[in-house]
Parts: sequence; C-alpha cells; structure tokens
Amino acid sequence: MKIHNVKIEKETVLKFLGYKNREVTPYINKVIDEEIENINNILDIEVYINEINKDIHNFSGEYVRSCFENSEKAYAVLYTIGSKIEEKILYYTNNNDMIRAMVLDKIGIVALDYVGEEIKKYLKKETDINIYCELYPGDKGFEVKNQCIIYEYVKNNNISINEYGQMTPIKSVALVVCLSSQCEKKGSRCDRCLNKCF
Repeated sequence: MKIHNVKIEKETVLKFLGYKNREVTPYINKVIDEEIENINNILDIEVYINEINKDIHNFSGEYVRSCFENSEKAYAVLYTIGSKIEEKILYYTNNNDMIRAMVLDKIGIVALDYVGEEIKKYLKKETDINIYCELYPGDKGFEVKNQCIIYEYVKNNNISINEYGQMTPIKSVALVVCLSSQCEKKGSRCDRCLNKCF
C-alpha cells in the first residue's frame, strides 16, 4: 500500500506539546502552522505488511496466544516516515531553534499515528474483517524483543534493525494486527496506557 500525504490535526499536536488547557503564544502557533504546512515535503513513507501463520510463528506468551486464537487473520506491519524529518529536527537543534525541533518532533509522532490508522483502514477493507487487537512491542504481554520477530516477517531495504531491536529510521513502528469477525475490538493501546500523553 502507498500513502503519499498525511493529514495533521493541529489540536493533537497542541495536546502533545502540553497545550491542552493552556493558551498558545502567537509565535508557537506560527511555528506549528509552518511545520504542518511543510511536513509532507520531508516525509518518506514506507509500509510493509505480511500475513502471519497463526499456528506456526515465533511469538510467545499467553496474551499473543489469546489474540491469535480469537482472530481469523494476523499481520506483521512495519512502517516509517523516513529519516529526513530526523535530519531536520537535528538541523533545528544544532541551530539553537529548540522550539521548532520540539514542534516538528511532535508533528512526526502525529504523522506516524496517521499512517498507522490508514494501514488499519486498508487491512479492514482488504479482508472485510474488523480489527480485533494491535500488539506493539513493549506493551504489557508483548515484550520489546518481539520487534525483531516482527521485522523478520517484513524485512526490507529501507528500514533496518539492530541487535537491540532499535530501528532506523528512528520514526518507524512495528506491530502485529489481528482481525476477527467474531470478537469485539479490544481497547486501543492508548486506553491501556498508564502514562497518558495528554
């Protein structure tokens, strides 16, 4: 699948920056608008999807077993928004423009979330099955080491991973998506998170 542009909701960026209940200064407002306007010029979106055999795989743990058991299909998913955004954040940092660096970093997170949502819409449309659960390395019941296992399913030349499971480009995400027509969708990872972003 191809995603050429992302849509960034300014309200979400403001929340990530801690402006949920605070007034935004005119300068920060201007910086956010400018960086949102230019974001698609520096994104290099790549998406990799591969179906997982639910009966023969290298994942372990009760939570994974339960998710696979209650699903009809499972997919390894890997995506990135590329390295240009990190280069620009570094450029801003090296030129003492920390506000722009911080704003662009948060916009990048929102862009990653947008890509993730588009992937789930695509899988739902292609399979005509509902998303049941999403397994992210590091979530409760799904250890960080699973990032390397996911990567094996979607190996490619644009995203690399080291022995510690860290991916390059930095703004890359690996997950497993399970789909089921019989089970209700489990809560999102944000619902389960104890350390809310906003």
